[in-house]
Amino acid sequence: MSDRELTPRMKQEEPSTELTTFVFVYGTLKNGNPVRGLDLYGEHTELQGKAKTKYPDYDMIDLGAFPGVLKTGTNHIVGEVWKVSDAMLEEIDGIEGYPYLYNKEVTHTSLGKAWMYYLEPEKYEEYIGLESNSIVINGNNKSWKF
Repeated sequence: MSDRELTPRMKQEEPSTELTTFVFVYGTLKNGNPVRGLDLYGEHTELQGKAKTKYPDYDMIDLGAFPGVLKTGTNHIVGEVWKVSDAMLEEIDGIEGYPYLYNKEVTHTSLGKAWMYYLEPEKYEEYIGLESNSIVINGNNKSWKF
């Protein structure tokens, strides 16, 4: 081996594509969104299927270009469960502004446990109850259309 220093390009490691973590998404990260859909990330993501939260403990609010979920409510949230790589989970954390904008916790979905991003209600009180053309309400199920 040469004692020449490795270039930054040579030092760069290719991130692992091993799918290790389940994430529940309900807004702009859903399959088919041409800007941020998780289907755009190739081998770092795999759609497990459409799902909804197991318990009706949530509310969805419209923040303009994207939705937010609050852990105060009486609704199921409809979305998708994805299996993602560690590198993709870090990317999603960045997209969601975790931990400054959104927090996350493991929630029960119809497809099992998965990480879900949520908002603190006291920071978003002004959005609670506002009408939205992007939130679809079906009984006590709420979903986001883009």
